[in-house]
Amino acid sequence: MHNHDILDFDDVIIENEPFNHFFVNLVLKDGLEIKLLEWLESTDNWDFTETDFYTQYEFSLLNVDIPEELFSLLDPQTINCIKKQFNTNSLELVGLTVHKLIDGYKMGVHNDFIGKDESHRFLIQINSGWTEDNGGYLMLFNSMNSEDVSKIIMPLNNTGFGFEISPKSYHAVSTVYNFSRYTLVYTFKDI
Repeated sequence: MHNHDILDFDDVIIENEPFNHFFVNLVLKDGLEIKLLEWLESTDNWDFTETDFYTQYEFSLLNVDIPEELFSLLDPQTINCIKKQFNTNSLELVGLTVHKLIDGYKMGVHNDFIGKDESHRFLIQINSGWTEDNGGYLMLFNSMNSEDVSKIIMPLNNTGFGFEISPKSYHAVSTVYNFSRYTLVYTFKDI
């Protein structure tokens, strides 16, 4: 498999409300999401993180040994393919993490905005077997108000979601039930 072939952005849907973002279905090709899930379910790299608005397990793919079959996730061609979806070549990868939310975990409303250190994020959901009863919905908001929901996005397996981080990029993840919800997170900054 050639590295530039691992992503499929043929059916991208671009939207501007409540903030600039895009969706894509079946983003990883050739069963790469299955190989990634198998590794995520078996690795012991997870670190527990708890803050005032979320609790999750996470780790950086930049700081661990990953299986050779997943090297293409870090390939410069893959990174450049993701950058193009944001219509800019002035981005630098600053993080590649995996998040795991388990039963009872959620993320409160937040915007990810920390200034110039992070400007864009691309998420890939790795959630084989997910059903609506499992929760873990990605929710977009018009404001910091948790009742001001603009959109609800199902965390369907192998779907992608990209967005520009800004003071108005409010989002959250609803409570997860009886499931392990995995998300691969590419983080970029404007250079």
